[in-house]
Amino acid sequence: MLKTETARVAGVVSAAALFSTAALSFPFVAHAQSAAQGMGTASPTPASDSQLQHAATSITLTDGPQPPRKINVHAATVAGALKEAGITLGNDDRVAPSLTTTVTAATAISITRVRFGTETETTPIPFRTVFKMSKDVPPGHIKPGHQGVPGILTKTFRVGYVNEKRTERWLVSQKVTRPPVDQETLGGIRTRMARALPSRSGTYNRLRGYTMTATGYSPYEGSSTGRCATGMRAGYGVVAVDPRVIRLGSRLYVEGYGYAVAGDTGGAIKGRRIDLGHTTYHEASAVGRRRVKVWVLAPSR
Repeated sequence: MLKTETARVAGVVSAAALFSTAALSFPFVAHAQSAAQGMGTASPTPASDSQLQHAATSITLTDGPQPPRKINVHAATVAGALKEAGITLGNDDRVAPSLTTTVTAATAISITRVRFGTETETTPIPFRTVFKMSKDVPPGHIKPGHQGVPGILTKTFRVGYVNEKRTERWLVSQKVTRPPVDQETLGGIRTRMARALPSRSGTYNRLRGYTMTATGYSPYEGSSTGRCATGMRAGYGVVAVDPRVIRLGSRLYVEGYGYAVAGDTGGAIKGRRIDLGHTTYHEASAVGRRRVKVWVLAPSR
């Protein structure tokens, strides 16, 4: 009886041992340990971009003409570093290295600033000194006309700058913003003689001048035809010259006489001599022999 009771108690104790706290928790502890071991051997999760940017990197930055400087940035790329530094790029600016380059401690960013603009420049246009025939001035007399005023030519240039230094410049357009005003010398003419009238504008460039000895002649002196060496009819406004000094056909203005054409020659007209044609013998005789200024003219455009 006693042995049987003892065996029963031992069996109960043995059964209890099977359901002890340690025994009951074993599968769960083993599972936890296995999970812990699994976490230790698995591949790490890739760090996010924000985690890569967390640590500051010191880089060198040169912005255009400014001296190089050191800055600390957290960005992963050159583009991000510039944004972080508060730098704005223009459309034509150049960056080295490229904006997608990864930032490291050895990174040196260089920005070349490029811009374009326009410049205007004015240059004077010289005025001409012209000789102009006038009905309002006595024949053979001269007086000043308009004062000469230089014109203005405005030129527009396109200009390129690299780091604020001008590197190229080319002409885009030019325009006369103020035309020049000719400086005039007015010479009187005899309007009643058609051949003494100048061509349309009556304005000439003064090419050169001579001081010459003048005499006068009438249409039929030395000839019965009244025709000149060039075929022109002799008379007022046609003068005889030495072709070696003044070319035949030249337009002239003679002091005290007026506008004339070099249309004749003469046996006695040599060197700086000029024979002034007149309508009558009386007018020709009144010239006598005197020193006059003779200007050789060229039609002005």
